[in-house]
Amino acid sequence: MEILNTLWVEKYRPRTLEELVLPEDVMGEFKQYILKRQIPNLLFSGPPGSGKSTLARILCSKNGIISSPDDNLLEINGSAKETRGISFVQDTIEPYLKVPPLGDGYKIVFIDEADYLTDASFHSLRGIIEKYSDKSRFILTVNYLSKVPDAIQSRMTGYSFKQFPTEFVTKYCKDILVKENIKHDDKTLKYIVDNLYPDIRKIVNALQRCSTSGELKINKDIVQTSEKTLVSLIMEVINFIQSNQDHKLNAIISSIVQLLTSNQDLEFRSVYVDLFNRPETPIPAKIIVNKFTNSHQDCLVPSMHALAMVYEIIEILQKYKQIKK
Repeated sequence: MEILNTLWVEKYRPRTLEELVLPEDVMGEFKQYILKRQIPNLLFSGPPGSGKSTLARILCSKNGIISSPDDNLLEINGSAKETRGISFVQDTIEPYLKVPPLGDGYKIVFIDEADYLTDASFHSLRGIIEKYSDKSRFILTVNYLSKVPDAIQSRMTGYSFKQFPTEFVTKYCKDILVKENIKHDDKTLKYIVDNLYPDIRKIVNALQRCSTSGELKINKDIVQTSEKTLVSLIMEVINFIQSNQDHKLNAIISSIVQLLTSNQDLEFRSVYVDLFNRPETPIPAKIIVNKFTNSHQDCLVPSMHALAMVYEIIEILQKYKQIKK
């Protein structure tokens, strides 16, 4: 079927600035960048699904500020093991910038998920940004601005992004289903969006995989991710403590342990972001989530690191409850 031949996430990815949802003043600034075909070094920060990478790719395309992306764009996945160390900065990025740009005023180095870079990489990168400032620009996207050293932040123009509202995501997905002639109902669509929000890529991929028959049907193996299950279990822990049902904690903790030990491919960063951004997560718990988010990158065993977070959340909420009494 045609539905399997084209990835919707690529087919419906915004290709121009006008297709993005940006604050009016920010939209105006980027329109000027494109009009003048000039940008400063840029640092985009914010949670997954907020449009950082999409905007960066638009700027780096022929619809943006360079006419020859094949020659003048180096795109890097900063979270990959082989790219996050200092050797990649010295052996790949700097040699790339030594060659003058072709047909454009400068080359662009786009590092997606740059908050995964090591401290040594950032230190080396600072020198390269200065050394090649006349013929290069850098665009960094990060989920956690605190991971970026002040020396790098001071050399870049920063923009903070927020998650797209669920209403926007739902309408965006509904428009895709209509364009693809997929039969659907609002309840099924809402279920998929609620379970995978805010990751728009995952939502759109799930829509396509759940629509192979020409009708949108829920496939729980696709929609109910292990990450969402873990978040739901942790929220149950929080709710039990707040409602004085501590006697139910052991059963939930056992479920969490089973999930963590049986699934080694969990994307823990999305779990931390989801927990932190939920309005129902109490402030003391957010403090613990923030702490473990910052230390996640350097932990030895991510699953045990997450379990330690759960126990600290329990401890701080129980102490907070006693104080309130």
